Amino acid sequence: MFWWVGCHGGAGISTLNRLTGIGYAYGPYWPAFPPNSRIWDVILVCRGTAAGLWAATGAVDQWRNRSAPTHVRVQGIVVVAGSEKRPPKIVTERIQLLKGWVPNVWQVGWQEVFLSVDDPIDIGSPPPDVAALRQSIIELFQVPAR
Repeated sequence: MFWWVGCHGGAGISTLNRLTGIGYAYGPYWPAFPPNSRIWDVILVCRGTAAGLWAATGAVDQWRNRSAPTHVRVQGIVVVAGSEKRPPKIVTERIQLLKGWVPNVWQVGWQEVFLSVDDPIDIGSPPPDVAALRQSIIELFQVPAR
């Protein structure tokens, strides 16, 4: 089991959780479980914008410097595109930085169709990059979908 944790509001954790059907959406906070409990795996999520990657860098830095709860293990980060345009240089530079800090970095492209639905599963099958993300995470955790 793992928790989707947003690096900032509007990162896309509830959409990813709904589309993949795996993990649990926790919100924009580190999981708050008893410190002596088991290790809780986390996948961070942020938008592929300068501000989103800045927030992600801060969250990963907290985890690396043990400012985050010690019972949390970051397994990776999902960067959700902020628009259909090519990301600015600062975004790609920050993604490269994060690749050196966390075990996995996944990128999900912009999906215009999500702007016109109330529930992301209303679009039918998930987009190919979300399906690939789902498969990669299933393999990482070796857990069945719920």
